[in-house]
Amino acid sequence: MKLKGLFFNFLKILLVLGIIVIIIGCSGNDNKPSLPPNLPPPSQPPDSGGENLTVSINPSATEIGSEETVYLTLLIQGGVPTNIRWTQSPSNPLGQFQQVGNNMWTWKAPKVYNRTNFTLTVTVTFPTTSREASTTITVSPPQPNPPVIQITYPWEDGKVNVVGDNIILTVKGYVYSRSNGYVNKVEAFIDNEKVAETTPNYDYFELDITRFGNRQGNKELIIRATTTDNAIGEYSLNIIYDNNLLYSLAVEFIRRYSCIYHEDEGKYRIVRFGNLNNGPYNRPVYVGITSDILPYESYVIEACKFWTKYTGIQFVILKPGDPSSPTGIGIYINAKFDQDPGYAAAEAKKGAQNDIHEITSGVIILYAGWLRENEKYKFRIIAHEIGHVLLTEYHPNDKSLMDITLDSTDMLHTYQQLACKIMYSKNPADNI
Repeated sequence: MKLKGLFFNFLKILLVLGIIVIIIGCSGNDNKPSLPPNLPPPSQPPDSGGENLTVSINPSATEIGSEETVYLTLLIQGGVPTNIRWTQSPSNPLGQFQQVGNNMWTWKAPKVYNRTNFTLTVTVTFPTTSREASTTITVSPPQPNPPVIQITYPWEDGKVNVVGDNIILTVKGYVYSRSNGYVNKVEAFIDNEKVAETTPNYDYFELDITRFGNRQGNKELIIRATTTDNAIGEYSLNIIYDNNLLYSLAVEFIRRYSCIYHEDEGKYRIVRFGNLNNGPYNRPVYVGITSDILPYESYVIEACKFWTKYTGIQFVILKPGDPSSPTGIGIYINAKFDQDPGYAAAEAKKGAQNDIHEITSGVIILYAGWLRENEKYKFRIIAHEIGHVLLTEYHPNDKSLMDITLDSTDMLHTYQQLACKIMYSKNPADNI
């Protein structure tokens, strides 16, 4: 019994001691224990918004056309995104974003009518933060179809396209718009210099060019047409700027069509309209019209202006009742509208007094066939007949004003212009 009592007393002591230990173990400072001084602080997860997160955009282009597509490569460092969202500014008109790869998107530009800068912004969301990046894409409106240029004069044959000093190269052609605008300007450029400009009359245009660059040689003549919606079309024409070549072509023309060849002398002597005195021709040509022609005076005026433009020769038109030519020589235009010979709508006759090389009078007769011609050919026929008095008795086969074939034009070629100037800088019967 004594031993049993001792045993129970021992158990009571142990129980008391255990309770004390438990109480001691649960009591004390509530603060967490500090880490050992040599250990780093605990790191955050890679996508928890640490300071190393970067987002950038690499576009495949910064300028594109309307409704074209740009590729956008998204570069993300330091984290794993939970969401990616794209926006554009301005928001209207709206383009289209589309993901095409892990880090690749496309943006199809909207249709624009003016050059527009769009800012594309991406917002990348991470578990505890987000990042933004932007890039600017310039979108240009669709380019309208360029106008089409068709050149009818001159052509590239090594003669008609030869130019030189103190002559006029008239470029003629048509231009057709293929856009919503209309052609409001046609320009000519040589050696990057604008040498002529005009506004087309509907589709037709003419450009008078008198400057051909600083140096002679082969030249590229650029004809440029511009529409009201900024569509631009170009046509390239080769010309030859060569004063010596142009002079030789002019002399060849004079000898062939405006001279009498004196075989005994072996010389070509000039035949031209005269002024009954020595020296170059420096007076106006008097052109008398009858009362039958008076209603059509405008065509005569237009024909005379044509010859003044390309040769420098001046004219004075004498109406019925005006004083006659003070020199006694001139060109007289009358009508025989009651006659229709069939072979021509008009003809010119020339007369000389003392020297076969000097023309002292010219008579132009307009027949009934002339009345049937349209406006263009009424002028052209009179200009052609004046040319028979002033320049050549014959019809050259060169598609010029003086040609009578179906391929002829209402133009004096550059070498014909110079030929006329050479002739009237000399006396009748001078050799050349």
